[in-house]
Amino acid sequence: MCSRTVLISGWAAARRRLPTHLHLPLVALLAAAALGPAEGLAQGQATKRWNDDELVASYRDLASGGGLEKAVRTPALPKDPPQAAFLAALAWYAAGTPLKSGDLTIEPLDRQIGESVRAYMGLLAAKAERGEENDYARTRTWKLIQKYTLLRDEMTGPARKGRYPYAALHKATEGGGTDAWDREHTLRSPEEFAAKVCRASFEHPVLVKYGNTNCTQCMLFEIVGSVKELAESPALKGNVDVYKVWWGYRPDEGFAGRIRDPERLDALVKAEGVRSSPSFIVYRNGRRYPCGDAFPDSGGHDERIESCLRQEFGEAAQASACESAGTAAGPGGAGR
Repeated sequence: MCSRTVLISGWAAARRRLPTHLHLPLVALLAAAALGPAEGLAQGQATKRWNDDELVASYRDLASGGGLEKAVRTPALPKDPPQAAFLAALAWYAAGTPLKSGDLTIEPLDRQIGESVRAYMGLLAAKAERGEENDYARTRTWKLIQKYTLLRDEMTGPARKGRYPYAALHKATEGGGTDAWDREHTLRSPEEFAAKVCRASFEHPVLVKYGNTNCTQCMLFEIVGSVKELAESPALKGNVDVYKVWWGYRPDEGFAGRIRDPERLDALVKAEGVRSSPSFIVYRNGRRYPCGDAFPDSGGHDERIESCLRQEFGEAAQASACESAGTAAGPGGAGR
């Protein structure tokens, strides 16, 4: 095996015999070889981003190799860019939910990221080393790291210069906890879905927010109360019914939901094709019209949802949950 000195000397001689337009590609190739296999490969690859499943599976290798914390701090990011309203609410949360509006800066955000990373690493060790059943708390913490990373990436861009403005959102959380609206508008069973969504959708549109119990956006919805604000906004109240459906792990005491242990309708959610959270779907005449991700602000406004409700509705796919409930033919439930 040749040494780096011999390799580089050989390159100098070879370079004089090559056409000029081939010099740069060969420089890169031979430089990678001169660095050695591992170093050259590392320079030619993008930084790996990790999800929770991968971190659990690779825990021992990462921990023994000293790369665990770096992997935790490099979470896989969602493909779709986050909404500004969500980032502003997240900045308010990362700032400690202050009573006055202000700007989040990098230093307090990094403290929050550090605390979340340490908490996640403890949960990860408990899972991988002792088999502890902590899937809800662990994935919730990983998702918070993921969203904080999105916010930090946005803040360190040239437009933000290390700051992110937020509005004080405490007014919407006063008197928090379970209230009458949440009890009435959180669906508890497929039968309740059939009555309040499928059959009701033949009389007026019904909007359903599907939320996973470890979803960071959904956590902020609950803290701010924005789904209720959306339902009671002048554009929707009296015209559109709004409900919540939960799915995912059974939450622990850290859950921000106003109902502490909501029924999780995983099979129904899967049948409706929901794979990410939050997801909003409009139902009309037993048919489903996905609106995708959205983040209503504390006043209940969201352009994606409002646009989705304004669109001209054609013959969309029949809602699977409505078909299985025998409500596809109309409010009488005759089915087909």
